[in-house]
Amino acid sequence: MKIKNEDQFLRDLKKLLQIKTVSGDAGAVTSAAPLGENILTALDYMLALGQKEGFQTKNCDGYCGYIEMGQGQEMIAILTHLDTVSVGDGWSVPPFDLTILDDKAYGRGILDDKGPAMVSLYAMKALKDRNLNRRIRLILGGDEESGEWQCMERYKQSEESPLYSFSPDSGFPAIFAEKGIMNVVFSRKVDERDGLFTLSGGNQINAVPDYAKACSEDRCYEIKGKAAHASEPQKGVNAIIKLAQVLTGQGISNPMVKLLNMVNKDGLNIDLSDEVSKLTIVPSIVKVDENEMILKCDIRYPVTMDSGIVLDRIKTAVNSPEWLIEMTHDVKPLYVDKNGFLIKTLQAVYQDLSGDLSEPVVSGGGTYARAFKNAVAFGGIFPDEENTCHQKDEFWTLDSMRKNYEIIIEALSKLAE
Repeated sequence: MKIKNEDQFLRDLKKLLQIKTVSGDAGAVTSAAPLGENILTALDYMLALGQKEGFQTKNCDGYCGYIEMGQGQEMIAILTHLDTVSVGDGWSVPPFDLTILDDKAYGRGILDDKGPAMVSLYAMKALKDRNLNRRIRLILGGDEESGEWQCMERYKQSEESPLYSFSPDSGFPAIFAEKGIMNVVFSRKVDERDGLFTLSGGNQINAVPDYAKACSEDRCYEIKGKAAHASEPQKGVNAIIKLAQVLTGQGISNPMVKLLNMVNKDGLNIDLSDEVSKLTIVPSIVKVDENEMILKCDIRYPVTMDSGIVLDRIKTAVNSPEWLIEMTHDVKPLYVDKNGFLIKTLQAVYQDLSGDLSEPVVSGGGTYARAFKNAVAFGGIFPDEENTCHQKDEFWTLDSMRKNYEIIIEALSKLAE
């Protein structure tokens, strides 16, 4: 199924991608634009598109907003975000634009999550004349990638919570559970005995770093890796870890290098799992200068476990008073009954339209589904597709967009009938 008015859809999507909404670097922060002027611009742009269709809209103080259609006491929501991760180096196409080559549409945010947001709006347009019993609301956040979710906090201060909702910010089939997400920071002061040594790598805590550089005495080392979303570290190549291995091979024994060599599941004694999920760890940001050493790690822990257990094991394994080890961020796991109405409804739609009879799955990703009751991740990439979220040359195929469009229309129809 083609997207209705697909040429206009692509023009609208192009304009949205051209707005540079990098989390933490989205223009001047003001009282009207607390997340950056570009976030506000993108939000207002989407709301204006909704207003053209006669939909109700609201801007919640520049943090988030929504587009709503239909009538009824109860409301179904689609949860999306307009901020993106940083771009990085090595793109073969302009990152802040829409470039279509063969069947692939490129641009930062095309898959995570501007593309799904626009697909969802066009799905609502397709349902405009349907006689549904519940309202449909497209919620647009501006602070997803930082992990702080100020946008969802602001939304919940004054706005209605949905009866059911889903976030097309992950994949198919329906995701009934999301691992816990914790950020752990290792820090210590530089001692004169550590010698002349600098190290840097990574700029986004929820991504596998694709570049790292170190200088020791009068020689420098650079390593390139492959970026990937921190929820799927096996799909990337961690430049920080590769560089630590090179430095070790050169006989460089700086305390940070030693730490990097043990920051893995075995070294920290955190090879933990439950019946549905396994722990992953990504050393994602490192900095060593003349004053201090800092390492930031993204850890996705099993659905049935507690972050405190993970942190205690890490501290015991490192066992050094010189390293300060802190948990700076913790998002608890999400679990929804996979035999409940929401998952069964979404699964039935997915299986009917895709022909894939796979069971619901667990994800290491963190979506806005965690912000509401009766909410799950549903939509984005299909099981056989490449996930380019947080990578250079991020793309989404036109075929996948169209299939998502069809599935989202039917899912909304079933949930709102």
